[in-house]
Amino acid sequence: MRIVRATKKDSLEIKEFLRKNDPEDYVLDVIDHWLENDTIFIAVEDRMIGIVRLKYSLDGEAWLGGIRVDKDHRRKGMGTLLTEKCIEEARTKKARLFTTEGNTAAFHHIQKMGFNIKGHYTLMYSRIGEEKYCKIKKGNVWNRLKNSKMLERNNFLLPQSFTFYKIAPDLIKESYVSEDGYAVVERVNWEEDSFWGENLFEITYFEGEKIIDGLKYLAFKSNHKKIWALIPRDENLISILTKKGFKYEKWAKYVVVFEKTLML
Repeated sequence: MRIVRATKKDSLEIKEFLRKNDPEDYVLDVIDHWLENDTIFIAVEDRMIGIVRLKYSLDGEAWLGGIRVDKDHRRKGMGTLLTEKCIEEARTKKARLFTTEGNTAAFHHIQKMGFNIKGHYTLMYSRIGEEKYCKIKKGNVWNRLKNSKMLERNNFLLPQSFTFYKIAPDLIKESYVSEDGYAVVERVNWEEDSFWGENLFEITYFEGEKIIDGLKYLAFKSNHKKIWALIPRDENLISILTKKGFKYEKWAKYVVVFEKTLML
């Protein structure tokens, strides 16, 4: 068995492998984007039997994801080998990944490999209609972020394009304030044929209620059809979003972020 770096030429074979494992796997829609922008490793015997994606978070640390193993090769250490290959390649101080609480097999395997839980998050969304104007403005929110007890409980990790990074003043690219709160926002320009089908407008942290009204209006003026919120799992935040018309994205209702300190 060999683990090698994939290229664009491997796209069709990877898609065939993914379809056999799960015809509805979202990776089918993004694998060409990943091959273009990230590092993809594939495990090969006489055929492809595994895949993993390595990219880097905003803070430069390794982010692992998209691990898929052939059904006949599961529970044989293949996931471990793919993960170790990414860690070997990355040469960073830390490696992170996430899974959902419902994926018990992955959950326990990740912990067995020495990854520790660093945060609990949830993904919600709201469709955008003709939203009412609510005043918000761009502003520096760093002092509020670094003093947030909720973020402290989640090791000051925030999401960006479904990776997580440790906050720093120069990494907060877009933030807004209102009369009752503040928020951090991420916008990602996806390919037209991507999994999401449109550019992503995502709330990654907030406090207050009116700030959500302002962000929904901003999303409306920016011609977004949806607004997403990948936030720390907190009853108060979830209650506010529910009140504002947000619903859970079912597959990501209980997201757990893991981190491992690496030996360089």
